[in-house]
Amino acid sequence: MTTTTNKPVSVPTAAPPKWFNEMMASLLHTPGLQHWVGKTIALITVTGRRTGKSYTTPVTYYRDGNTVIVLTKRFRNWWRNLLDNPEVELRLEGRSLRGRARPSVGDPAELPAFIRFLENRRLDAKAYGVTFTPEGRVDRDEARRALSEIVLIRITLD
Repeated sequence: MTTTTNKPVSVPTAAPPKWFNEMMASLLHTPGLQHWVGKTIALITVTGRRTGKSYTTPVTYYRDGNTVIVLTKRFRNWWRNLLDNPEVELRLEGRSLRGRARPSVGDPAELPAFIRFLENRRLDAKAYGVTFTPEGRVDRDEARRALSEIVLIRITLD
């Protein structure tokens, strides 16, 4: 059963505090903890399109073989660097991997990937303004409406 109303989905605009991101980055580099924390959180490093500097931010992810899916909110800026330079480095489960990222905003073809991400990372659904049906499935209508406010980043690992 899915919701059939056209109520707007509001993707929360709160961002984690800087200290939280720094703490997560530290945990993802700590032997003994990096494997445990890294099962749900990765560090993504991108190159600034204007500065050429490297920027690293923690992200939740869903991995399916050689593809890693990362979500971020559209209002955040770091993902825009991928438009000019899709090369990224990911720190996953204590390992550094390289890949090519393809960000997508509001593409209806990415709805199944968005839903699969949320079904595998249920705690993230609230952060993207999406709820679950009484049967425990992602509310497809809410996910469809939220899609325009999120960036789905598909990373193909080298």
